[in-house]
Amino acid sequence: MSLDPMNSGPQKGGMHPEDKRNMLLFVVLSLAVWFAFDHFVIKPKEAQILASQQAASSHPAPTAKAPAPVVEEKLLDRATVLQADQRISIKNPELSGSFSLKGNRIDDLSLNNYFDKIDRKDHVVLMSPSGTKSAHYTELGWLADDEKILVPNAETVWTIEGSNQTLASNAPVTLKWNNGAGLVFERVLEIDENYLFTVTQKVTNTSGSTVTLYPYGALARRGVPEGYGHGVGYEGPQGYIGDEMHEIDYSDFEDRPEVTFQGSKGWVGFGEKYWFSGILPAQSGNHTFRFGALLDPKDETKTLYQVDVRGDGIEIAQGKTIENKTNIFVGVKKVDLLDMYEQKTGAKHFDLAVDFGVLYFLTRPLYFLLTLFNSWVHNFGIAILMLTLVVRFLVFPLASASYRSFAKLRKVGPQMAELKIRYGNDKPRMQQELIKLYETERVNPMAGCFPLLLQIPVFFAIYKVISIAVEMRHAPFFGWIHDLSAMDSLSVFNAFGLLPYDVPKFLHIGPWSLVMLAMMLIQKQLNPPPQDQIQRDIANYMPWIVTYTLSSFPVGLVIYWAFSNIFSVLQQMAIMRSMGVPVYLFSPDAALEHHSSHEQAVEDAKERAKRDRENETKSEPVVEALFDEASQKDDGKK
Repeated sequence: MSLDPMNSGPQKGGMHPEDKRNMLLFVVLSLAVWFAFDHFVIKPKEAQILASQQAASSHPAPTAKAPAPVVEEKLLDRATVLQADQRISIKNPELSGSFSLKGNRIDDLSLNNYFDKIDRKDHVVLMSPSGTKSAHYTELGWLADDEKILVPNAETVWTIEGSNQTLASNAPVTLKWNNGAGLVFERVLEIDENYLFTVTQKVTNTSGSTVTLYPYGALARRGVPEGYGHGVGYEGPQGYIGDEMHEIDYSDFEDRPEVTFQGSKGWVGFGEKYWFSGILPAQSGNHTFRFGALLDPKDETKTLYQVDVRGDGIEIAQGKTIENKTNIFVGVKKVDLLDMYEQKTGAKHFDLAVDFGVLYFLTRPLYFLLTLFNSWVHNFGIAILMLTLVVRFLVFPLASASYRSFAKLRKVGPQMAELKIRYGNDKPRMQQELIKLYETERVNPMAGCFPLLLQIPVFFAIYKVISIAVEMRHAPFFGWIHDLSAMDSLSVFNAFGLLPYDVPKFLHIGPWSLVMLAMMLIQKQLNPPPQDQIQRDIANYMPWIVTYTLSSFPVGLVIYWAFSNIFSVLQQMAIMRSMGVPVYLFSPDAALEHHSSHEQAVEDAKERAKRDRENETKSEPVVEALFDEASQKDDGKK
């Protein structure tokens, strides 16, 4: 039998047998995979969901929620409210305040070692009772689905057990309340030497039947805190729940007045620039974390915000006593303390109460170094200088590569100008010639920019660290600097205070800003001048714009930038001299002469390029004439 090669393939309009076999095999395998996936994955998943639904139907979800803050029509003076009820004093090395036996809210706390202003007259107030202008308080308690079960509330008057009338370190206070229906509630309040409260709640059931109660804790505040939104860090309701950080901005409640999350571990609270108040429930069992607000569309200062935590229901059998422990943090955002409390309570990532930003892997180590240096020298300004030295040392290889590239570009500046004139109308040819020049002189223009780009995250991280560090608040430096967290108090526009008039804040350009400006101007002279006129104008104006912008920043940041620029200038000068590039920083005449010679070299290069271009233009007609003459001779021979 003979085979016809013309008929060995598939028939017209048909399919090759191997293609049919592959198609059939593909269909069979696809069906097998689908049935296997349905049997081993989908069916078990459906069974699990059905079981959870049946369990949920047999155990209905609790309807009890933490009580919402009360809206007061008339606000009272803080001192008046504090005198209205019997109170128990709170005193430790860091905090002073009180709580009322009515409602047992912690609603009166001030910092012993931090003040509102640099004059150190008024202490920072962290918490104020309900009914005052800046109300901010916390409460703990129990919830019940059955409204007939009486639980403590804001009107409950507690009885103090024992003779201790002051809550202090190593001196707890015990409170009791009997609901008159067989439930006895007990609270033991403790405080450490810093900012952590521990509240142990106990309930004894003698009602004759089993009772289910839900422990809860809530933080409430009226309006946003003073100074909100002026910092670079996050301020507002926040919490770490499960394995995720949540930050609910105050403005988010306008679209969604309540947000709820579930998790077995976590913490929630209100963050400010330097202070934090938060609830750290027992890190076991399931919890419902809630962020909410009662909006006042007429006056946003009267809007009430609340974060709360509700635990799982706990069954209390007849004659039994159950216990729940909750920690409350109210104080300063010192990272070492937050880390210690994280270890003590088990609340994960409690250090994120401090907003380290997206560059956490940089800001956290830099913050550690800054606070470490401050603990050594006890001067935050000197600590900033020490951090500047460390950072400049770490980025030295990148900065060195950048400055060496700038030095080489400065040396080939005349050749680059010559190529621009010669091939200005032929962009592809100019690019080819520039590449040849770079290869010949071993110059890489990107080598100057890329290292600078790598340094930008480091500098942003330092800016973040200095801005959020509470150690810089009201920290003095030398001379007229009494608060590194405030803008420079002197201004060049009134001769630094010598002239008898005040200057508006937007004109406060102080001595450290001028030092920073001088360093930027010097650095601009050391860098190769841009060839493009627009880039040259930007380079000329940028130091002045940056100086004016940064002058309104905390003077601690300005000092950092000034010293960082000083080190940059010294480093760049050393590298330029090592490469044979002359630097005449302290010799004005020599600098002027060198600048003139450099400009002359550039102009000479441009003139040569123009002459070469004109000669090329004149030679074109001669070449064309010779070509025509040769063509005519060839035609004559033909």
